[in-house]
Amino acid sequence: MTIKLSSVKADLSREEKGDWIPSPDFPGVEFNVSSLHLPAYQTALTLMEQRLARAYKGVPVPPHIRTVEVGKLLHKHILHDWRGFDEPYSEEVASGMMCEPEGRNFIAAVQNCAAMVSLTDVEFVEEAGKNSSRPSATGSGEKA
Repeated sequence: MTIKLSSVKADLSREEKGDWIPSPDFPGVEFNVSSLHLPAYQTALTLMEQRLARAYKGVPVPPHIRTVEVGKLLHKHILHDWRGFDEPYSEEVASGMMCEPEGRNFIAAVQNCAAMVSLTDVEFVEEAGKNSSRPSATGSGEKA
């Protein structure tokens, strides 16, 4: 099958503004998130990694520290809303979920949905000349 090249282009507007993505981690929950490719998030993530590297001077950053720092960035740049929880979205409630080590499952769910915003629905096209033979492995055909 052949993929239509233009169908793999990112929808930058959707990635920036965000979209509702069903959570594979929490059935019945949806997050309104921007893409992890958002330039402001990427810049903040790089700066955070540099700051943590300086603070821990060559020692691995403890996972719970890194998770909380990523959660803070997701809260600031990526997560816009949710539905499907017993509490409505608010900045304060979201901060409590994303800025504490105990929120790691929530942080991971938001991150997973944010990764899905940039996925595209590829389109396939019918191959021209279906009956023609495929090129050989050597590219020059068989020798006589």
